[in-house]
Amino acid sequence: MAVRTALLVGHRVDGYGRIICIWLGFSGVSINCMYKRLGAGITALLFTATCVAAGAALYGWWRTDHWNGLPIPEIALTLATILLAWLASRWTDRLATGLNEGHHVWQRRLRRWLNVEDGERFREADLVAALLHLAIWLAVPLALLGIWGLSRASFDMLRHLAWTGFNLGQVQIVPAQLIMGALLLVLLATVIRWLTGRMENQWLARTPMETHTREAVATITGYVLFVIAALVVLSYVGLDLTKLAFIAGALSVGIGFGLQTIVNNFVSGLILLFEQPVRRGNYITVGDTEGFVRRIRIRATEIETLQRTTVVVPNSELLTLHLKNWNLRDRYGRIGCPVGVAYGSDVRLVERLLLEVAAEHKDVISDGRGGVPKPVALFRGFGDSTLDFELRCFIRDVTRRFFVVSDLNFAIDAAFREHDVTIAFPQLDVWHRSLPPTPQPPADSGDDAPDNTRPD
Repeated sequence: MAVRTALLVGHRVDGYGRIICIWLGFSGVSINCMYKRLGAGITALLFTATCVAAGAALYGWWRTDHWNGLPIPEIALTLATILLAWLASRWTDRLATGLNEGHHVWQRRLRRWLNVEDGERFREADLVAALLHLAIWLAVPLALLGIWGLSRASFDMLRHLAWTGFNLGQVQIVPAQLIMGALLLVLLATVIRWLTGRMENQWLARTPMETHTREAVATITGYVLFVIAALVVLSYVGLDLTKLAFIAGALSVGIGFGLQTIVNNFVSGLILLFEQPVRRGNYITVGDTEGFVRRIRIRATEIETLQRTTVVVPNSELLTLHLKNWNLRDRYGRIGCPVGVAYGSDVRLVERLLLEVAAEHKDVISDGRGGVPKPVALFRGFGDSTLDFELRCFIRDVTRRFFVVSDLNFAIDAAFREHDVTIAFPQLDVWHRSLPPTPQPPADSGDDAPDNTRPD
């Protein structure tokens, strides 16, 4: 009866909520977000009312000996424990998702404060979420064992095992220290991210260093601090640092066999940071890939193409392959617009029109300042069907060269149409010559002619 009453009350509340939302909608109020919040509140109210009613009914039946002998309290605590663990796990997922996507204002501020770029995943939040999931679902079995009658001595033994560990060969493994060490590593990595961000954007910004130099110094500092943090965590979890020599020996063997590429990319990344043939924001062409450098990482470099796709190029390829950096020192760049006109056109008029088109475009450097050559119209030669010209000029931003070339082609076509200059195209003249008819030999007549008549 109590459950039925709770459900009836819930349906009534939900109905009244819908009526209120409909009235607000007719009043011109935006109710999309409001109805979502109201629906969530109604759902929580229904769930709470149902649980209270069900609990009251179970308690009443238990008091009246309907379920005498059944472990009702243990069942209720088990369900409550699993429910709380599920809610905590779901809250952890929502928190990690919010920190990665910046749903709320405080989350976006935290991302900026920790120097997390827009669109970049907050890796530390993912690691913390994974550790919280592990801790939650490791605590659930212990809680269930305590609910269902685990003795105090057994519980103390499990706690002792978690904090003192066990031996696996010659290595002592302490589960609690491993989890705490992972949390400590995540905390130190977050602090290192904050320090490098402050160093690059604030502390080094007050010095006469250039932007790419500040970025390189901050990146190298982050690598060094992370190595120190890793050593601190290894020491905390109980690893003897004197045994790192054996680990280094094993790594040297691994480098000799299978890790050459990784080490090569790592060293290449350090060379890129120091020599800086490529900087973040440069427009480069390497192999078949062309785009903007977005990030130089420890192993590879992220390049964003004009199609808004991200290409991950190993750092070693940037040093070994033919690399073209369009704006290493400045953003100027040269473009060319070839065009062919018909034979008989006024070539001086064509030259003047091409130079006028270049001078009228806002992105073309037409005054020759800064040591940049002025636009020039070249008469390239005599083609099969055209007089070949090419307009060459420098533009202020080479990354816009495709758009500028398109604008210049439109302007050239309009100027040529206005001055009756024909843009020629390949033509082929086919001459068809008719030969005189061949004379036919005269037909034979006389007795030798075959008789094709058939007698009746």
